Amino acid sequence: MTKGVEVPTFAERVLIVREFLDAIGDLDFDRVEAYLATEAIMVLPFVDGLPPTLGRSAIVAQLRDSVPAMFERMNFTYDEFYDVRGGDAVVAEYRSECPQRDTGKVYRNTYITVFRFDGAEISLYKEYLNPGKFTGFTEPVHGM
Repeated sequence: MTKGVEVPTFAERVLIVREFLDAIGDLDFDRVEAYLATEAIMVLPFVDGLPPTLGRSAIVAQLRDSVPAMFERMNFTYDEFYDVRGGDAVVAEYRSECPQRDTGKVYRNTYITVFRFDGAEISLYKEYLNPGKFTGFTEPVHGM
């Protein structure tokens, strides 16, 4: 955490996480950008061959290039949020149901994601998903 930056409450951090994910779901990447710290990191540890994405601009570019190419939108159902001692993180459990672009099929997955904060901005977005359901969805990826 940055010294002197007010730490949002758990409820405020949950709201930020929900609004961030809803912005991804709405394919509104200008809104996505507003929730990320300048030096944010995005990691999908279970997606082979996808290195961490470093920096707000790179994260937004990757999401902007990949998500609309795969999905018409992303619909999230939030199951549970967990407070992490120390006050700068939230762990979220949620599910997606996403109409796939051009196929008529629906992509479904479950997630456990660690969000860390620098003040009211997301500094870490570390998403664990079922990689078997994600197979074939890693392209196109910005910069690869």
